[in-house]
Amino acid sequence: MNTSAYRLALMALAVTASAANAGDWAQWRGPEQTGVSREKGLVDTWSLEDNKNVLWVSPVGGRATPIVMNGRVYLNCRTHHDINDPKQLLEAGEQVICWDAATGDVVWKDQFNVFQTDIPAPRVGWASMVGDPDTGNVYVHSVDGLFRCYTGDGKVVWEHSLLEQYGKISGYGGRTMTPIIDEDRVIISFLTLNWGKTGVPPPKHAYYAFDKRTGKLLWVSAPGGRPLDTNYSCPVVAVIEGTRMLIGGNGDGGLHAMNARTGEPIWSFLMSKRGMNVTPVVDGKYVYIAHGEDNVDSIAFGRIECIDATGRGDVAKTHSVWRVDDIKAGYQALLIHDGILYVVADTGNLHAFDSKTGKQLWIHNLGTVGKGSPVWADGKIYVMEVNGNIHILQPSREGCQSLSHVTLKAANGVGMDEIYASPAIADGRVYFVTRDRTICVGTKDQQPSSEPIPPPPAETPAQEEVALIQLVPYETHVSGGGEIEYELHAFDKNGRFLKKVEPTLEPQADLPAAKAVGNKLVIAADAVEQGGLVVAKLGELTATARVRVFPKLPWKWDFEGLTGAQVPPTWIAATRRLVPVLENGNTAMQHTPAGGTPSVYLWLGPPDMTGYTIQSDVLLKEDKRRLPSVGLTVNRYNLILKGNTAKLGFQDWAPHPRIGNEVRFRSDPNVWYTLKFRVDIQPDGAHLQGKAWKRGDPEPEAWTVEALDPHPNVNGSPGLYLYSLAPCQVDNVVVTPN
Repeated sequence: MNTSAYRLALMALAVTASAANAGDWAQWRGPEQTGVSREKGLVDTWSLEDNKNVLWVSPVGGRATPIVMNGRVYLNCRTHHDINDPKQLLEAGEQVICWDAATGDVVWKDQFNVFQTDIPAPRVGWASMVGDPDTGNVYVHSVDGLFRCYTGDGKVVWEHSLLEQYGKISGYGGRTMTPIIDEDRVIISFLTLNWGKTGVPPPKHAYYAFDKRTGKLLWVSAPGGRPLDTNYSCPVVAVIEGTRMLIGGNGDGGLHAMNARTGEPIWSFLMSKRGMNVTPVVDGKYVYIAHGEDNVDSIAFGRIECIDATGRGDVAKTHSVWRVDDIKAGYQALLIHDGILYVVADTGNLHAFDSKTGKQLWIHNLGTVGKGSPVWADGKIYVMEVNGNIHILQPSREGCQSLSHVTLKAANGVGMDEIYASPAIADGRVYFVTRDRTICVGTKDQQPSSEPIPPPPAETPAQEEVALIQLVPYETHVSGGGEIEYELHAFDKNGRFLKKVEPTLEPQADLPAAKAVGNKLVIAADAVEQGGLVVAKLGELTATARVRVFPKLPWKWDFEGLTGAQVPPTWIAATRRLVPVLENGNTAMQHTPAGGTPSVYLWLGPPDMTGYTIQSDVLLKEDKRRLPSVGLTVNRYNLILKGNTAKLGFQDWAPHPRIGNEVRFRSDPNVWYTLKFRVDIQPDGAHLQGKAWKRGDPEPEAWTVEALDPHPNVNGSPGLYLYSLAPCQVDNVVVTPN
């Protein structure tokens, strides 16, 4: 396809996608990423008790906002199992469920285990899903970092394990970013410690853009500084003065704008001493954002901010249009319509401001705790409050009239139902997700009608001169030899795609086993472990891509020759968490607690591995009468030597040990032990076998501890697990095929 035809195809695609979106709610904040629906004729009142205007109710609830596309409703949530019941705990996990939008009948669901995270069950299913009207595919980001693409009928198209592949950091609070679709990209952000230069602490808040059809990684952008905590601000896309921008709140307390097609940073606005959780909203050239923490430039707590988004670079001191301090609004997305900015404060009040001047127009009380984000539709605002309150309001510049106020009790009748999700509106129906249920509100004879979505502002016309090139895939790996086929994408200075160019590849010195053959990088079958860069050039422009090379099993690391801060080149999240130490002529890797959460996960290989055994020597040191825990990971299960409790046992989901078999095993400080862990996938599930013994003693014939998981993790990266209450060391790590 020539360049002109390609541009026409993209324009046609944009028109088609806009038309398909008009009656759907395929993204968390709706078709325009603003929280505004253009539908008409929606209900003003409803009641669950007398079934007034209630079309259907599902006993499946959650935290996330549902998406609605092509007559179906999709939700990511925890399963219904009682984690306090040992029998049900074995079944517990995360799921994607799909309902018929009109009837509430379950069309399909996919349940999967939660693994390698400290996030507890009540916070599972945090991020909302996203749908792509162009392909009909839907995407989920699980709390443990599975990023999965499904067809609309539930078939997995592609999957990435962000934890194991890119070093996603999963905190215990559950904050998980919602992905978005923009043109041919599905974009997600998270805190990460990866490998190579991107594996050096402190962590980075990075945006990852994948090809929505193939899952190939297109680019990574890490604007901003050191993250102050985890966060869940969802980025939005807007065309401002001709430039298509991706705008999102970061863990560093700032709002950052990037080129939506290339990830190149455009401007930054630092405002909070903690991470940003609020999703911004854009109106014309203005971006509105809020937070509920300490301000960087005053003693006030909380802030609502209007930013002129036409600047470049650090715009915090130059492009503030107006601000209001001392309003804590740290969780909810902002909403703007007809010149009024609506903000739900943490205290449960709905504030209305003149969007041009920042003048407060009125305050309406919703309850006591505000979490769900408001949605505007048909002259009304639909908004929730955490303690079971759902409001339908009729706002104006003068005030706010309540049309409906429903208070939901918990499904078991004890206390109130909890609400964290936002409403979704599609085809004349309004969908509410609470902790205990999903409710569809509307009338059976409703004839859906919707105003058309106006086209976005015009972009700066594409220039002929190439200003930026990108090599795709940006990051990948090869196991046991093989080849990688690359594309070189050319963009103008405004980020407009121009053409694909046949790349001339130059593997760098850190990839000695790689040879360039046309647009392919060929890796020899006998290549040793290595991780490095491949470069492509177009004139004076340069693009790089990252590659990890894994040899065939067995693997062995004795760490001899490593010095300073060196770690094996392919290990994820290892730099400075493990440091080589030379003692008695032998080099081992030492981990020393350095603040933050005590759980540390390190990944040694690709996540599609299965049928292997990992072994390592480990040494526990004592600090203030505390001992650390050290473990090995196979197929997303851990075998952990627990120093403080003198036990050896399995763990897969730390807060809720589905596979929690343990035996007594005393481990003395400053004594080397050998751990060995094997997992076999058989028809009845995953068979876990672990053993431990003093290094130098004969290996025991029998396994020390065993378990069966009837709901197996069928694959996963080999890894190391450290619970860093005190220093520990590892040595002689070996991975062998079963």
